[in-house]
Amino acid sequence: MFLFDLFAIGMLPVTELLIFTICFVWLLQLGAHPIVSAAVGLVFAEIVLILLSVAIKRSLVGKRWGTDHATPFWSWKHFAYFFAQDCFFVWCRKALAFCAGTILSNSILRWMGCRVGHRTIVTRPMQCSDFNAVSFGNDCVIDGFLQFHTFENMMLKVKQTRIHDGCTVAFGATVMGGAVMERGTTLLPLSMVLKEMNMLPGTYEGSPAELAGSLLAPIAPQRPDPGRPELSGEGAHRRREPVSEAHGSR
Repeated sequence: MFLFDLFAIGMLPVTELLIFTICFVWLLQLGAHPIVSAAVGLVFAEIVLILLSVAIKRSLVGKRWGTDHATPFWSWKHFAYFFAQDCFFVWCRKALAFCAGTILSNSILRWMGCRVGHRTIVTRPMQCSDFNAVSFGNDCVIDGFLQFHTFENMMLKVKQTRIHDGCTVAFGATVMGGAVMERGTTLLPLSMVLKEMNMLPGTYEGSPAELAGSLLAPIAPQRPDPGRPELSGEGAHRRREPVSEAHGSR
């Protein structure tokens, strides 16, 4: 626990500065202009940080763990999994913030183990931190919150969520682990897809998510009062007249 806090909280934010400083000083010694050295150092530092995040994730988590797995709380795998996430949050945040909402972020997510289809837009790529549990099809728009891991009975559980081609997760919607959204499904804002829900093609809303329109209660037809006689002819006409007109006719 102490080593986890030391490296995850103390060392990770300093790594970027160390890499930039080393690169900047090295370029100055080669005779490069200070402004050019600073610009190259910044770009080089971001590239190295992304590669370090990929290397740590692959070495500690692997290529498959997280598709449908569980591990005890406080176990080595638990610490390794969240250490890889911390590296991702700290070291990839600037690059992903710059690329957010474009297909440029998909390459970084794929390196981290996410399955992201072609032309898919992820507006908040930092949400894809359960790397091997992310599976997006082609032509999707993901703008909600992704919660693919849970803690249940002192166990960390991670299960892959599959969002097929042409799906939309609108702003503020939440998708949990193990869910399946079939091709062309739309999740409206502020909706929630619970664990392991299987959603057939359609538009969904609410928490938990249901087909749009199914939450509205049908309006019952108005029935006449059996104790009140029905009026017809001139009496019915007078009943529909305004009060002022009725008084005028008297």
